[in-house]
Amino acid sequence: MGFIYGTVTIFQYGGGQAGVMRTLGKYMLGSGSMFGLFMGIGSIIRNDSPDMALMMPMRSEILARTQHRPFVHSRRPPQPSVSSSS
Repeated sequence: MGFIYGTVTIFQYGGGQAGVMRTLGKYMLGSGSMFGLFMGIGSIIRNDSPDMALMMPMRSEILARTQHRPFVHSRRPPQPSVSSSS
């Protein structure tokens, strides 16, 4: 994302005194670090909950209940087979 944003910015305003590659590198590094920061915060929030261990058995039961075979109904009831006796 930083590559795209940096390239568009360089096309609009130029590379500036730092030059094209250095400016593009700054945008890429900034974008990557912000992504890493927010990903880390999200991981900590998701995994640091103290009552998560208590909820795990309940969550696995709910998941097991949702993993059943689907009910498929035919449009017509099956016809009894007629066997011919000879």
